Amino acid sequence: MKPLTHIEENIFDLRKMDRVIGFYLYDKFNESIARINAILVDSETYHCYYLVINLGGFLQLGGKTVVLPVEIWEVEDLGKVKTKWRKESMIEAPIPADLKNITKIEEELIRDYYGLPPQRPRLIKNQNK
Repeated sequence: MKPLTHIEENIFDLRKMDRVIGFYLYDKFNESIARINAILVDSETYHCYYLVINLGGFLQLGGKTVVLPVEIWEVEDLGKVKTKWRKESMIEAPIPADLKNITKIEEELIRDYYGLPPQRPRLIKNQNK
């Protein structure tokens, strides 16, 4: 697997559909879960594979950082991303020791927690930026 790059701003290199930093994540009951703090992207193509959010804490401090695979969320509207997962279920998800250097084992544990295959989904070529 190619290494991932941690991105904290909606930079031009990202596809429009991946410019979700600052959006809010909502569950299936339309309850706000958290603000999206960052994304993890392919280091060469800037294709988004994971969202990074902070659950709990005050003003994004002291909470638990959670990584969500692309397969479990979708952009619904400007500023809004939806998932079928509840906040309470995400709290138990495994977290990487270092967000800027996720190991293959950590990534596989995260994907397994959400019931996904160990490998990232294939890149879709020719998608618009």
